[in-house]
Amino acid sequence: MAGGEAVIITYHSIDDSGSVISTRPDVFRRQMSVLAEQGYKSKTLAEYVEGSKPASDETGKSLVITFDDGFRNFRTRAFPVLQEYGLKATVFLVTDFCGKHNDWKGNPKELPRQELLGWDEIRDLAKEGVEFGGHTRSHLNLAELSGSRIDEEIGGCKEAIEKELGRKSVSFAYPFGKYDSAVKNAVKRHFGAACTTSLGRVGKRSDLLELSRVDSYYLSDPGSMRKLFASSFGGYLFARQRIRDLKSLAGLDRY
Repeated sequence: MAGGEAVIITYHSIDDSGSVISTRPDVFRRQMSVLAEQGYKSKTLAEYVEGSKPASDETGKSLVITFDDGFRNFRTRAFPVLQEYGLKATVFLVTDFCGKHNDWKGNPKELPRQELLGWDEIRDLAKEGVEFGGHTRSHLNLAELSGSRIDEEIGGCKEAIEKELGRKSVSFAYPFGKYDSAVKNAVKRHFGAACTTSLGRVGKRSDLLELSRVDSYYLSDPGSMRKLFASSFGGYLFARQRIRDLKSLAGLDRY
């Protein structure tokens, strides 16, 4: 990996529903304001992987802001704020659902049915510097699929994005954070980097196909944005991941 230490932040929907994958618009604005105050100049995931463009003038540490699923409220509620503070983003698309709704299985029960970005909107945002990566064709748990179906979900997603945007797509995010060796190998055939749902920071020794992120759920207090690279925050993430692992083993993980 060409990039140095980085924090990759995960968002999904910017709304007031209170679901586990939702961030209130006012909270999102305060978070972005704090990041800007700290002097971070965020990168797209592709820029980070390529090691291009400095993360900040002084720290040399990178910030990557990602959005899973491609909700339309990215355009209406998140993108104007990102523009205001000079921050970039990477959005992972569920290509068969673009221009439709999030009607796949596995959404948190608290999350209302949401509109997704259409291709015209995606093209316009891409012209403004937003990176679009893959999140499969239909948001299935890839670890439960057969080899040919895995490749269809991943390769078909990449093909759709590149056809619609006329540019290469290099970034991917595993739906529900679920993958195994077969899934990882399929992603490797089509994309250059992939994000998981594992909590943590990334660095030069990180596996490009198993990049950890920090979910916005754990950043509800905008002040926590000031601690992203602190050693104490690294310990907090490690502890939270251990708790999540235990809940997963007990079948109690929420999303």
